[in-house]
Amino acid sequence: MVASFATGGSLAGSQMGERSKSPETDEDAAKLTLNELNEWISRAELRASHLSLSASLKKSAMKRLVWLESQRETLHGVPAPKRGRF
Repeated sequence: MVASFATGGSLAGSQMGERSKSPETDEDAAKLTLNELNEWISRAELRASHLSLSASLKKSAMKRLVWLESQRETLHGVPAPKRGRF
């Protein structure tokens, strides 16, 4: 029996087989809504604090999290939490 899949459908706003592009620059972050930015922050927080990663990957994940939170603060006025040295 062959499973049939709908073609051209969308998953979370993306075409099938495409990944949503994570924000890499200030301009990318400025295009996101507050909810979208919060979703990226949640993913970054999960990666930084809940997954088993090497020290260098954990540090990179924390830097990304801090950057995303600073973008949210700049763009939407939501204060970034104070984080210790990473």
